[in-house]
Amino acid sequence: MFHFLILLLFFLLLSETPAKNEVKQFPSLIMAQEGDTINITCNTTGQLVGLYLKRSFIEFKNVMYLSKEGELIKDTNYENRTFFSGSLNNLVITITNVGLSDTDVYICQATVLNNLEGNGTMVMVTEKIWKKENGNMKKSQVWVILIVISFFIGLALWPLFVIIKKQVHNSRTQNTTCSIYEEMSCSVQHNTTCQENQYN
Repeated sequence: MFHFLILLLFFLLLSETPAKNEVKQFPSLIMAQEGDTINITCNTTGQLVGLYLKRSFIEFKNVMYLSKEGELIKDTNYENRTFFSGSLNNLVITITNVGLSDTDVYICQATVLNNLEGNGTMVMVTEKIWKKENGNMKKSQVWVILIVISFFIGLALWPLFVIIKKQVHNSRTQNTTCSIYEEMSCSVQHNTTCQENQYN
């Protein structure tokens, strides 16, 4: 269950970094149950040599590779359940019968002269909801639901965090200038205080 939290944190960081214009990938999040079919779209521009779909966090591996000549290479775990449609520049990759072990961040990587990557698609596969123990949801299902809710709360609060961080930084900068001004004004006050004339 701990790797789900790390995966969510990684994905939050990944989603905040701007994606390169050459590779667009969507959707950014897929919630699926065991046995479901998922689609990941890789949209690229320019002349490509080929396109990879890679797993990039829990397990580092190439799911599939498609060259511009039509050569297709698939990982053995995805051999009979990974399909594609469309052109190399607008490829829809379908993975059928997903399992819990398919949970990961999937990256479209276009090969030109150098590799260009999309912003990623986080795939979270959960057990089927209708699998119940004594009429109640399993603890793992409750954890996954709580993690997903936490993810969306974190996503919603991220802009607020950035604003607060900027305000704290600005207030520190302003406090430094104010303290210098106060010290100078203090010293000026001490130098200009009037004393009574002793000779009157």
